[in-house]
Amino acid sequence: MKKILLLSFLASFCLFAEDVSVKPAGEGTKESPYLFDRLENFFWLRQQTSEMDPNVPVYCKQIKDIDASATQQGGDYAWSDIDFSKNNLFAYDGQCFTIYGLEPNEKGALFGTGYFQLKNIRIQGAEGKKTCALAKCLHSSNNKTGFFENCHIRGLLVKTPALVGTVAGNDVRIENCVVEAEIDEGEIVEGEPRSYGALMTTLHLRGGKNIIKNTCFKGKVKVKPETLVSGLTLILSLGTTYYNAEVTIEDCYTDFIVECDPDDRHSVVGLIGAAFLDYNTNTVLNIERCYTACEASESIVYSAAFIYQLTNTVNTLNIKDCYYREAPNFTDDLAIAKTDEEMKRQATFENWD
Repeated sequence: MKKILLLSFLASFCLFAEDVSVKPAGEGTKESPYLFDRLENFFWLRQQTSEMDPNVPVYCKQIKDIDASATQQGGDYAWSDIDFSKNNLFAYDGQCFTIYGLEPNEKGALFGTGYFQLKNIRIQGAEGKKTCALAKCLHSSNNKTGFFENCHIRGLLVKTPALVGTVAGNDVRIENCVVEAEIDEGEIVEGEPRSYGALMTTLHLRGGKNIIKNTCFKGKVKVKPETLVSGLTLILSLGTTYYNAEVTIEDCYTDFIVECDPDDRHSVVGLIGAAFLDYNTNTVLNIERCYTACEASESIVYSAAFIYQLTNTVNTLNIKDCYYREAPNFTDDLAIAKTDEEMKRQATFENWD
């Protein structure tokens, strides 16, 4: 009798659980994309990903600002990223509308892993609440080109880079992406990495021509002792044994403050923590018209304005018309040091538009 009552209770509980998903208008094709106008459309999309044909692209458009503040309540509205790791090409055009107040349960992103084509997306975190990165992992290949274009993230992020964790593949394109954020390392967890890229963690570009253009990070990174912070990416890996790779980073900047206890040892790199150029191929790294302007305490263990560690200089490294703002303990032979006042003058930046 008790078992029957228990089963009846569980059944009634499931019946009254709220289904917060709403199917958007449209068919999800390039000609008739899904039209997103509310938070519940994202929950519907998450339910569909496991059933989607991995060979059929999915297209979505946002048609108005979306209030996602219900995710701060948890429960049926608890947020986790939407994953497309089954190899769907997923395209989302935010049309410059904003997603407000989106808060993940843990470190998280709007989208998970996939061949993404994300453009015109605005993510605005609620005051004092953590918000989402754009994606966890961007893949790209010859027939499914991945890119981020004209995306803007503003708010507080915890234990996650602001744009994307990992970028992997070839012919990747990241353009016109702006992040104005505070990134908090959060509590130290044994075994977790103590290194952070403010925009990205790892760029693993296996081949082709890749470009990062007109992309910037401006804000603050709060860290614990013995942490390494880099502005653009922690690791840049170029090429494989069989493929050449070229990446051009142009018209980008990082301008951030590293916040920590005055006596805590930490390390800061303005652009790239470590660049690995494959020994077996002719890889090329171009950095043009970029600048970094970082502020950190005098307890820095090591620092560099552009690249801290560079392996295999046999391959081609072109750095042209790049600058960094002088600061205590900051030196770098790869770019030109300028004072704070010089960095405010247009004439300082030769060959810039």
